[in-house]
Amino acid sequence: MTKTLPGLGLIAVVVAVAFQIHNFQPAISPLALCVAFGFIIANFASWPAFAAAGTSFSSKKLMRIGVALLGAQVSVVSLKAIGVKGVITVILVVSFTIFGILGLSKLFKMSGELGLLIGVGFGVCGATAVAAIRPQTRATEEETSYAIGLISLCGTLSIFVLPFLGHLMGLSDQTFGAWAGAAVHDVGQVIATASVWSDDAVKSAVVIKLSRVCLLAPIVLILSLRHRKYLKAQGQSAENSAKVPLIPFFVLGFIAVAIIQNVFEIPTRVHDDVVLTSKLLLGAGLVALGSGVRWKAIRAIGARPMVMGLIAWVIVAGVALLAVRITGI
Repeated sequence: MTKTLPGLGLIAVVVAVAFQIHNFQPAISPLALCVAFGFIIANFASWPAFAAAGTSFSSKKLMRIGVALLGAQVSVVSLKAIGVKGVITVILVVSFTIFGILGLSKLFKMSGELGLLIGVGFGVCGATAVAAIRPQTRATEEETSYAIGLISLCGTLSIFVLPFLGHLMGLSDQTFGAWAGAAVHDVGQVIATASVWSDDAVKSAVVIKLSRVCLLAPIVLILSLRHRKYLKAQGQSAENSAKVPLIPFFVLGFIAVAIIQNVFEIPTRVHDDVVLTSKLLLGAGLVALGSGVRWKAIRAIGARPMVMGLIAWVIVAGVALLAVRITGI
C-alpha cells in the first residue's frame, strides 16, 4: 500500500486543482479537466515513475468505487415527479441517442466502442457515464479520452446555443428547462444552461436530468453482461471465464447504494458528501486514464468522430426538444 502513496498524492493534487477550477466556473466539467490534466502532464512533461503504483490503483480500484457510489444520484422521486409519460419520454430519447449515435458511428466508419462511449455519454450523464461504462467495453484509453473531450465540448456549446434558440422559439420556463435536462450531457452543464434562463427552468431541468441518470444502472448492467459474453467468445478457458463475475461487484455496489438512497431517509449533508466522494474518486481514475494517453494515438483517431459528434449533438437536441413539446413534460 505504501508504494501507492506517492502516486495517489500526485493524483490528489491534480484532482484538487480540477475541482477548484470547477468551483470557480461550474460550467467546466471537473472530470473532463482531470483527463486533460493527466494527458497534459504525461505528454508535455513526463508522468513520474514513482506514481506508477498509485496510478494503477486509481484507474482500477478507485474508479470502480466511484462508479458504485454513483448510485447515490439515482432518485425514484425524480421519476415520480415527471410521471409515467415523462419516464417513457426520457427512455425513448436516451435510447434514440445511444442507438442513433451507434448508427452514425458506423456511417462515419468509426470504432463501435468509441460510438458506444459517445452515445451513452450524450444520452445519460456525460463524462460520468463514460467513466462508468468504460470498464465494460473494449474501448482504449485514447478513445475514452476522445469521447470525454467531445462530450465536454458539445455540453459547453449547449450553454450558449440552447438559450439563444429558446428565446427565438419563445419557449416557456418549464419547456426550456425540460429541454436542457433532456438534451445537455453533464449535470453541471445542464444547470449552467438552465441558469441562463431562469430559476424555474433549473428546477425543471434537474428533474429531467436525474431521470436520465436513473438509466445508468440498467445500461451498465447490460454492458457488463455483453462484455462477459465477449470475453467468453474470445476463447477463455472455463477457469478464466468463471473468474469473470456475471455482475461485476462495482455494479452490485451501485445497485446497493441506489437502494439505500431511495429506501432510507439519508441526511442531505451525508448524501452530498457521498456524491462528492464519488466524483473525486472518478476524477482520480480519469487522471490516471489521461496519463496513459499519448497525443500520437489521439491524432490517429482522426477528425471523423469530432464531425460525427457535432452532427449528433444537433440531432439529439432537436429530438429532445420535439419530445418535450409533444409530451409537455
